[in-house]
Amino acid sequence: MARLRFEDLPLRAKVIHTGFKLTSAAMAVLLVTLLSYQFINQRRALAEDITAHALVVGSNGSAAIVFGNADEAYETLVSLRHVSDITWAAFVLNDGRELAIYRRDPTEEVVNHDGIEEIGWRSLLVRRSVELHGKTIGSVAVHASFASLYQRLALQALFGALAAAAALYLSFVLSQRMASSIVQPLQNLVKLTERVRAYQDFSLRATVYGNDETGRLARSFNDMMDQLESHDARISAELQQRRLAQQQLNQLAYQDPVTGLYNRHYFKEKLETAVAEVMRYATSCAVLFIDLDDFKIVNDTLGHETGDSLLILVAERLRETLRSTDVVCRIGGDEFAVILENGVNADQAGQVASNIVAALSSPFYIDGRRIGVGASLGISLCPDHATDTASLLRKADIAMYQAKGSGKNSYYLYDLASENV
Repeated sequence: MARLRFEDLPLRAKVIHTGFKLTSAAMAVLLVTLLSYQFINQRRALAEDITAHALVVGSNGSAAIVFGNADEAYETLVSLRHVSDITWAAFVLNDGRELAIYRRDPTEEVVNHDGIEEIGWRSLLVRRSVELHGKTIGSVAVHASFASLYQRLALQALFGALAAAAALYLSFVLSQRMASSIVQPLQNLVKLTERVRAYQDFSLRATVYGNDETGRLARSFNDMMDQLESHDARISAELQQRRLAQQQLNQLAYQDPVTGLYNRHYFKEKLETAVAEVMRYATSCAVLFIDLDDFKIVNDTLGHETGDSLLILVAERLRETLRSTDVVCRIGGDEFAVILENGVNADQAGQVASNIVAALSSPFYIDGRRIGVGASLGISLCPDHATDTASLLRKADIAMYQAKGSGKNSYYLYDLASENV
């Protein structure tokens, strides 16, 4: 018997044959495309996340690298332990020596420690230079495994395969009972799957015309799209949370949580920059050390909450007293520091210190209580008193203790005689 050509088949057989083939092809292409998209997207997201962590850790560990502090460098690297994909991370000095390394598994073998950045099928190695004031002081290497990524993709592949198999089974059953009334809905569904494949739009849904086989196929497709859309939303939410976490880490690195002022870490970096500019452009700058008088009495008698409230008010007065170009930081406890730049001299620094003493001499009011503290200030100038940050800080500290020893609530400009007091 001669085989009928496709054009000569009855409409029912033609619809069954065409519908089954189109649905099979569309589902297969959709599944492969979605899995490929998820793999590329998640791998890129992981690479961006690891790179962001490397940059944050490199920034946080710059001080440890400069001072060669292996313990502090290791503590910085240990902050990566909450990122489950990271297997190891290391700080490397410019001469190739390893300053510190963190391994999630102590038995983990570290390879390509000093290699170039690379991304493979099993793991990712990100290497970033650590710079301070435009100068490379070392590098940070972060290695991450793709094991969890492949686990997620395997689950997605299993779900997609089951969903595709179910959809194909329903398509075959429905195609055998198909009538002209459901040919158009089937064609619409095929077109919809092609749109999803073409535009990666997981919000698209099939229109359900009834409760027959075509309606069941449309619902199955919509359920699969619900799952894919939900999964895509979870990935987007996770990436957003990681971005927020990165922003919080940046704030913690440079901001005092109590007063909102810059912290000690920022102060040291800013002072190094200011001293470098003084030496390069033959100008000058000043450092003011501020220690609150009788703050311990407030803490001991009224409690730490009142003490924190007092520190916040002190910070507000310092902001109001100083210029917008002056840098004020809380460097610990009841100690604050100010950096004056732009060619400041001894008289100008003394005037600023006098203004601060006057501002902090006025009483503070907290919960109806009148609280008086005052402040003792020490001043050192660069380059008059020192040309490096360590000496500049030490001499400002000496001057501050001289002011405190001279009756408190005053300021003192460093002089050589202070060394012997």
